[in-house]
Amino acid sequence: MRTTIILGSLLAAHAAGAAGVDVIEEQGIARMTCTYTVECLDEEACTFAQFGHDMDLPRTLPGDAVLQLGTGPAEGRAAEHNGLLVITAADGLASYMVSTTLDGLARLSVHIADPLTVVTYHGQCEVTE
Repeated sequence: MRTTIILGSLLAAHAAGAAGVDVIEEQGIARMTCTYTVECLDEEACTFAQFGHDMDLPRTLPGDAVLQLGTGPAEGRAAEHNGLLVITAADGLASYMVSTTLDGLARLSVHIADPLTVVTYHGQCEVTE
């Protein structure tokens, strides 16, 4: 089942200063920018990080999404689960999962196959267009 989301009902809280419904006039995608300040590698202690990426999101959830990473695009899907915006994607290097709350709190987990490693980033995401 598909749920039509006017970017305002799920994502407006991400947009700074949004007083009402933030509707993107153009059909297709919205862009979010995420920045992370904490990196946690497997079972090691977390450390400071300066990492970020953009995400191209569909107007209708669930739908196709793209993480724009420094290593290239990772294609996947975006959906709403329990009030979170959740994006899962993969490329030739890793699998990715981004979860973000309505107020922009975000977690990115990167699952690398060889060697088996999981890196988790803590930060914020916001609608940028």
